[in-house]
Amino acid sequence: MEIDLPEYARVIRTLGSGVYPYRHLLPQIEKSPVACRIASPAAVLRALIDGARVRIKSGEGYCFIDVKVPEIILFQEYYQQANPLDLYLDLAHELTHLRQLAEGKDLWDHSLHYVDRPTEIEGYAVAVEEGLRLGMTEAQVTQHLSNPWLNSSEVARLRKNIDQFLNSQASV
Repeated sequence: MEIDLPEYARVIRTLGSGVYPYRHLLPQIEKSPVACRIASPAAVLRALIDGARVRIKSGEGYCFIDVKVPEIILFQEYYQQANPLDLYLDLAHELTHLRQLAEGKDLWDHSLHYVDRPTEIEGYAVAVEEGLRLGMTEAQVTQHLSNPWLNSSEVARLRKNIDQFLNSQASV
């Protein structure tokens, strides 16, 4: 089942290789309910989005943060061929990482397993919460969380960590 995305969640997919402002890919991101989860108040969110850059480049992979620049690295093939919902959720996830990086958090803390890193848990929680709000099934959530570097038990542990994070946020 493909979800019909609202306009604010539709990624512009006509860009070639190069560096672009985040808004060139998601021009209406501030209208998305996920935006206030990523950063608030509105002035902080606007500054984050205005400063965010995305580098579209050739190669294999999905997307990640180059912490030295900092910018989102998005691989061309994934950008062009990914499920539209997955791409939107990944860009929200990565924008969350840019905010975390600006706050001084270590995105690549290798003392913790990938699925146990607070930065990854929050990034995925942003994506999962938005995906569920848009109508993702639990099977689609599991598929979104699955990737080549995680086995099924690690995906399950990540999903559990996401639920714990979201539950802790609900009680705040």
